[in-house]
Amino acid sequence: MKLRIKDYTIKVGSGVTPRGGAETYLDKGIPLFRSQNVTNEGFLMDGIAFISEDVDEAMKGTRVKQGDVLLNITGASIGRCYYTSEIFQRGNVNQHVCIIRPKKNIVKPNYLHYCIISDIGQQQIELTQTGANREGLSVENIKGFLFDVPSLSDQQRIVDYLDAKLATIDKRIAVLAKQQDAYMRLKKSIIHQTVTRGLNPDVRLKDSGIEWIGMIPEHWKCFRLKDLGYMYSGLTGKSGDDFRCEDETKTKPYVPFTNILNNTVVDNKNFHNVVMGEHEQQNQVKTNDLLFLMSSEDYESIAKSAVVIGTPGEVYLNSFCRGLRITYENCYSPFLNYQLNSEMYRDALRFEARGFTRINIKIDRVASHFVSLPPLSEQQAIANYLDEKCSKIDAAIDNIGKQINASKRLKRALINEVITGQRAV
Repeated sequence: MKLRIKDYTIKVGSGVTPRGGAETYLDKGIPLFRSQNVTNEGFLMDGIAFISEDVDEAMKGTRVKQGDVLLNITGASIGRCYYTSEIFQRGNVNQHVCIIRPKKNIVKPNYLHYCIISDIGQQQIELTQTGANREGLSVENIKGFLFDVPSLSDQQRIVDYLDAKLATIDKRIAVLAKQQDAYMRLKKSIIHQTVTRGLNPDVRLKDSGIEWIGMIPEHWKCFRLKDLGYMYSGLTGKSGDDFRCEDETKTKPYVPFTNILNNTVVDNKNFHNVVMGEHEQQNQVKTNDLLFLMSSEDYESIAKSAVVIGTPGEVYLNSFCRGLRITYENCYSPFLNYQLNSEMYRDALRFEARGFTRINIKIDRVASHFVSLPPLSEQQAIANYLDEKCSKIDAAIDNIGKQINASKRLKRALINEVITGQRAV
């Protein structure tokens, strides 16, 4: 029997923003579930906000109870959902999360959860995101979602079957994730060792004179980045429309910050276009430049660098970024990029970042950042060594990632087959 959500629910409604916003959040108290806390596999309690008894009383209409299904209704995580168990105690939700409270004599919350995260549920969510609703789901949208609702005993059998099968797949994913993490840690270790000590394990060391760098090989020298070249800015004074122009005759290519964030090299791929005035004087990106991400909402992204390879042609730089044009002839930019992306050097640079909702680092802080360089030939040898080692490790990481993604696709296919009746249980 197919029923709409409104046919078997006591409540369908979203939460509200606590009066006073984030300033009301506490280190302990009553959990406030926001969209970042709701995933399809469970609730993420790391970073959860807490509210006081008084705030919870003022928001009593959006309290979460046992057996509620919580659904994200806005933003990038729209459509993610999970349910509260029979041992759930207290909680509330903000305006980005919807409470769906099914009638227990008709629908089990864990069965409804599987329905919503299946392709049938996600397709209904996607279909409602058109025009003005593109950024969110309304309560009326959700009430109209249509699912097959078998007997409670059949629902329980479906849930038991999926729980058991998915748990087995999740164990495999967890093993693969540990393997992937081990390779990532190995890569970090190899990079750190070679960019701070070189390739000779018996090299003699000296004090660098810089506290956070510590000991370096005795034939290496320390420089500030501004000793090696000069910093330049990205595009300025651009509006959103400038970056959305589809007429390529009016635009110039630029390097988006995501190219730097997601890669250690910038090549001739994945450039975007931006409107540029005929007589604008902007800095062009050139081969062997180092590009830095200078502004981000994520602390981990700040000061990430990438080196420009190939022949970029007439290409410019995103306004969130800065470039370093190397003029010192005994500096090999691929080596310098490896060093700047190593954990120790990045941590020292990120320490200079400032901000709350958006984190920024000033250009003079980057320019004054210290690095340690061996002779040019040794820089090239280290960079070549790391290219070879990292490419093999990256291939292993990529292969494991494909296995993880295949397991996730298997989970999704299994849910769809069971919910639609294509697989008998």
